[in-house]
Amino acid sequence: MENNVMKQFEMTRTFLLMGAEKITEEHADLIPEGFPNSLRWQLGHVYVALEQLLFLQTGEKANLPEGYGEMFSRGTSPKDWTTEPPKLDELKSNLSAQLGRLKETFQGRLEDEIPQPFKVGPYELTTIGEVLLFAIYHESEHNGCMKGLKNSIKGAS
Repeated sequence: MENNVMKQFEMTRTFLLMGAEKITEEHADLIPEGFPNSLRWQLGHVYVALEQLLFLQTGEKANLPEGYGEMFSRGTSPKDWTTEPPKLDELKSNLSAQLGRLKETFQGRLEDEIPQPFKVGPYELTTIGEVLLFAIYHESEHNGCMKGLKNSIKGAS
């Protein structure tokens, strides 16, 4: 089962990165009406969320470049940015490297309990595997948001 979970995360991240290849710097910061964030924010948020959900939650060393938390954490908005955001190539490179770090760090550990269980809605996550499964759901949700953003941007241009 563990290999299936890792494979599912790898598929989810690969699909996200494939979609990211089609994003241009010109379109990365557009926020169409009805959307709260941009394509660049979506990519950065997925990266930061996994660092916070999985690496920090399990006591592992997180790799959060300077400014990422302030720009991409839950509740943030590109409308509030006061510094230059990372380029798309940097975000894509970090997302790709993060997949490798995840596999190296957590392979064989999905049944391990996390130091501090946390709640997601009515559910309590207690193992690394449960957190990773939630991360798959979360990343898929944001990949869907990115598809909606791209369709909206394409329709407006």
